[in-house]
Amino acid sequence: MKVWASRIIKSKTMIFSMVLAVIGVLQASTDFLSTVMSPHAFGYLTLVSGIVAAVLRVLTTQPLEDK
Repeated sequence: MKVWASRIIKSKTMIFSMVLAVIGVLQASTDFLSTVMSPHAFGYLTLVSGIVAAVLRVLTTQPLEDK
């Protein structure tokens, strides 16, 4: 388990995914994004998140096992 955790921490794609997951949980439980941004801006946030995830995936050159 400790080995996997150290490998995940080295992965930008996994870190980004974990941040998105935390934001999703916070949004679902507290609806905090509606106090910070409009629904229109939330759409752009979703778009940018998808683009960042795609770019990180393209830049990924090795599996987690090799990190």
